[in-house]
Amino acid sequence: MFLWEETMNRFFKKVFLPFAAILLLIPGCSSNDDSSTGSPSAAVEAYVQKITDDLASRGFDVTRGYFKLYTQDDCSYSYEKMKSCFGNNPAAPYVIPVVPLWPDEFADPATHWVFGPTRDGHEATYRFDPREAVVIVGFLPPPAAYMGMQTYLFTREGTFDTESATYQFIANNFPGFLDFLFSRVPESPDRLLMLASLSNSNNNVVIERQSGGAFGRLRFFIITPDQAMDDAVRESLTRTSVDSEDVFTEPIPSTMRTGLDEHADDFLTVMRYAMPENDVDAESWRKDLPMVVLRVRDAQSNRAAVPYPPVVIDTRTAKPEAGLEKDLTDLVVEINRTWGQPCSESDCSDRSFTFIDMQRPPVNLVGPACTEIGMNCLGDTQDTTYQATFNLGLDDGEIYAVAGTLGTETGNAVYVGLSVNESAMLEGIENIENGILKNTASRYAGTVNNTDKLYVYYLTRDCSGLDDLTDGNCFSVSEDVIPVSDFFKLIQRLYIHRGTQRGPDSRLTLPPRLIMLKRK
Repeated sequence: MFLWEETMNRFFKKVFLPFAAILLLIPGCSSNDDSSTGSPSAAVEAYVQKITDDLASRGFDVTRGYFKLYTQDDCSYSYEKMKSCFGNNPAAPYVIPVVPLWPDEFADPATHWVFGPTRDGHEATYRFDPREAVVIVGFLPPPAAYMGMQTYLFTREGTFDTESATYQFIANNFPGFLDFLFSRVPESPDRLLMLASLSNSNNNVVIERQSGGAFGRLRFFIITPDQAMDDAVRESLTRTSVDSEDVFTEPIPSTMRTGLDEHADDFLTVMRYAMPENDVDAESWRKDLPMVVLRVRDAQSNRAAVPYPPVVIDTRTAKPEAGLEKDLTDLVVEINRTWGQPCSESDCSDRSFTFIDMQRPPVNLVGPACTEIGMNCLGDTQDTTYQATFNLGLDDGEIYAVAGTLGTETGNAVYVGLSVNESAMLEGIENIENGILKNTASRYAGTVNNTDKLYVYYLTRDCSGLDDLTDGNCFSVSEDVIPVSDFFKLIQRLYIHRGTQRGPDSRLTLPPRLIMLKRK
């Protein structure tokens, strides 16, 4: 009997589930009885029921939530609540688990519907019972350049560290951005908007290295501040014939203020999914979202929680790009010459300036560092770099050229995104990805070395009439997305240094340069 059960378990996990995953990627193979989430696959539903029954039989409280997309349309809700869209990456909508609140959990009106409408009694942000786990069961999306899941400290009671080097740097050099990077929750000013990462994400590389595959596979995730809850959930997964290598835990560090009352920290979990290989398959997955989220807590109130130690952020590496610095400078010189604005290298350096590395001190957009000083970390992740400009205008005939190294060609990224963000709301409006940026510097190959590893792209109000100068590599920023007298920001992201499971070390990459040009 045992041999027969073991044989069937192996068949179910190794044959049926991969086949079901393929079916899920075919449009029309999943029913859809809910406009926001669709129905989970039969395989997911079967596992969820078994896990729920096992945990409940062992005395745990179990409730069930669902998943939603955070789209451009939801930005209006974020801005209404927080006066920000958090610098969302326009490459793709985010996927967010929405959970039911516990009966004794404080329902914060200040964050209600902050990421768009949710079902009654459910929220995208939540507090953590010290003896709780959030459990995610589902099929991961179809193949893409990147997928990652990560939990954030969303809001907390506190004050800013006005003596910190970061606060002083922003106050002295970019005072207009002080309220943006050090933000209070508008409807609850005793709380700070943090949106700070807590740990290393579980991304497609991490998942593949542990379990042998990520995209399109059924996987299980545990998010908890309590090591005992991790053990308990894993025991139920094992009893449900889940292989341990298919289970991934994200520890909530002991530095967080867990609890369900109004003074406790507030959390958010986000899945990023970008640059799919097949847009039709990706859209089908987003429509159905074959995933389920459970909240599980230990009803034994007398048991002490077993917290995790502070998280150690993974070390990041990169292929040094210093050898391309002269080539990048030569490209800047040639761009200016082409536009009839010749200059010496020193003059070009005066008129073209590098983006700011947001992850390097003094800005230091890294979750634990942000948390320490009360800074808004804008949904950071160590899976990418953030090179950003501050406000740029468009209403005096400005033409901007962005010149940089292309991380997908230097080996420092699996995908590169140059995003255009509206400044007031920090809403992402356009993503210019590496496929578009590739070979854009080729016209300068006669005078600049390594143009295959460089790019140049242009942005202005109206690109018409500029093809001879831009080779068509130009984005028109219309007044519909950036109104007159408004500003925009540029953010360059490099995702995952090839051969590693994190983004490249930004200290070894070259930041892009921004050149101000004029029509001839």
